[in-house]
Amino acid sequence: MATPPPTDLAGERLVRKTPDRILPLDESDQEYIRTGLEAVQEAFGIAALPDAPLALMPGRTLMRLLVDLRARLRPRNPDQTAAWGRLAGAILVLDTAGEFATQHSLAEERRRTMERDDLED
Repeated sequence: MATPPPTDLAGERLVRKTPDRILPLDESDQEYIRTGLEAVQEAFGIAALPDAPLALMPGRTLMRLLVDLRARLRPRNPDQTAAWGRLAGAILVLDTAGEFATQHSLAEERRRTMERDDLED
């Protein structure tokens, strides 16, 4: 029985911290992620693009796809190395969008709490 590959703890952390809802990615961010996945498909000869449009995928699901691809693939030529590197960029774009969405939600909750407290005074 083969031993399972070691868990990518940094990747797991990224997946778990990404909100499990659709993120407000602007069109350029979606295009960056999409072209990165297309580059992976082309260079590695695998299906990397999801069946669903990126704009409709929950952030956590998309992050899982990106992190798993990056952990699983091993580049063997310059084209594969470039495509594999683009996955890191896509992960950073998605991580930034997820962090922004989280901070925005927290700020909105603080604002509502302050408004509620003002009304009670």
